[in-house]
Amino acid sequence: MYKFTNKVKTRVDELYNKILLLSRNKLLYSRLGLNDTFYNRIILIFMHISFIFIKIKQNNDKIYKVFNQKTFDLIFKKIEINLREVGHGDTVINKNMKLLVKTFYNILINCENYKNKPPEKKIIFFNKYLDINVANKNTYNTHLLGYFDKYQTFCLDLSIESVLKGDINFNYKWIFKMAVPKRKTSKSKRNMRRSHHRISSMNIVEDKKSGEYRLSHHMDLKTGIYKGRQVLDPKE
Repeated sequence: MYKFTNKVKTRVDELYNKILLLSRNKLLYSRLGLNDTFYNRIILIFMHISFIFIKIKQNNDKIYKVFNQKTFDLIFKKIEINLREVGHGDTVINKNMKLLVKTFYNILINCENYKNKPPEKKIIFFNKYLDINVANKNTYNTHLLGYFDKYQTFCLDLSIESVLKGDINFNYKWIFKMAVPKRKTSKSKRNMRRSHHRISSMNIVEDKKSGEYRLSHHMDLKTGIYKGRQVLDPKE
């Protein structure tokens, strides 16, 4: 009924390559605390492509259903090839493929309801499928939530023509503050360093001969005498 032409096949390949680039973005792993594993890469492909499938599904034309199916087939064909390259046999591959297909549809269902989910449910969804390797998951969950919230909005705003062309140029602004100690110097060390930051009292003495006040070990400016010797002419 619908002939799968070379042009459509090329578009499926382009879409797959764009999704692959998004899923292998190094910042997703370094900034979100994800382990860079084969499983995590597959899950990220599933999550990214699910939002695209949902966008395509909004069009009831059968050609779009064919496009989704061909993209789905290509993704799992690539996964099977990778599993064989690792060295898995047919029995292990068939078992893993069944589990991955089931996982994909579960993720797709969650992504269909993603917009209406509260943040807590979204975080549970991410933690269920993604392997996060950090102790403090709360901070990273917040960033993961922000990333996919932006991505979902981006996909919904895409035109169907852009999707079919594989024109998916999603750029996420990674804003992270550098982790620094709250206080580098202790209060005690700071106060000891500042102990000499004070006004010192001046050592003023009364000259025995003139009765004038002067600094200790300094000349009397009025008489011009220093240690019994006339150094300067006295002031008149």
